[in-house]
Amino acid sequence: MLLSDTMTRKIKGGKGRHSSMIPNDQLKTVPVDKRPVRGAAQDISPKLERTWFKFDRNVVLHQIDKIQGTINENAKQLGMVAAEGVFEKPLSDDLLHTSRALGAIAQELAALRGLVGRTSHYPKTSKRRS
Repeated sequence: MLLSDTMTRKIKGGKGRHSSMIPNDQLKTVPVDKRPVRGAAQDISPKLERTWFKFDRNVVLHQIDKIQGTINENAKQLGMVAAEGVFEKPLSDDLLHTSRALGAIAQELAALRGLVGRTSHYPKTSKRRS
C-alpha cells in the first residue's frame, strides 16, 4: 500500500465516508513573496529614532555599570585576601597582582562608560538615511 493510499483512506474515513477536507489535487497554489516586509529607514521619525537610541544607550550603560561594579567588588576582595596573608607569599602576590589588574580594567570600563554616555545618536550610515 502506498502512502498516498493510506492518506486517502484516512481522509475518507476508511468506510466510504468523505471528510470535509479538500483533496490536494483541488487546492490552488498561491505564489508568496518571501522577502520580509520592512519599512524604509526614512519612514522612522527622528523622535522615534532618538527614543530607540536612548533605550539602546541606557541598556549598554546599565551593562557597563553591572560589569564594572562586579569587577570592582572582586578586585577589592582579592586585595583583602592578599593583604591578610591567607595563602603563601607567592600566591598572595599573584592575588594582589590580579586585584590591581582588575582595578585597571574597572577604570577602563569607567572611561568607556563616559564615551557611551556622551554619544548622542546612532552612527550615520548609508543604510539609515538614504
